[in-house]
Amino acid sequence: MEEAAGRVGAFSHGYTYSGHPIAVAAANAVLDICEREKLTERAERVGAYFQQRLREAFSSLDIVGEMRGVGLLGAVEFVADRERRRRFEPTLKVGVRVSNAARDRGLIARAMPHGDILGFAPPVTISESEVDEMISIAVEATRQVMDELEGAG
Repeated sequence: MEEAAGRVGAFSHGYTYSGHPIAVAAANAVLDICEREKLTERAERVGAYFQQRLREAFSSLDIVGEMRGVGLLGAVEFVADRERRRRFEPTLKVGVRVSNAARDRGLIARAMPHGDILGFAPPVTISESEVDEMISIAVEATRQVMDELEGAG
């Protein structure tokens, strides 16, 4: 290593995230918590509940073209015409508007950059009652934007 340092530079080995004992200890502690609190099983159970609630709550809204996801990851896609799958004009920024309306109500839900899509990625520790609250706020935000769009013509 010393001989090659002049040609290739210093040997990089001091990163805190590359096998450093403290980082490894922290990772092991996280794995212990995941096992002890059965977070994988919890995520599976609450994720199924989340997917069910997402579909129940958004399926009746005319602005919703599709709901998709798996486990605790989900997305709602907004469309101008559900039957024809016609998108909104990009300048309307419907996904961003729904995201902002949700944030105004205390919910962080990400507007996806490739369409009018609201994405959900809650923590694996979320409870079913918190899923209900999250979905309720997102639906309220969506209804607000629907009303704004109808008012604007």
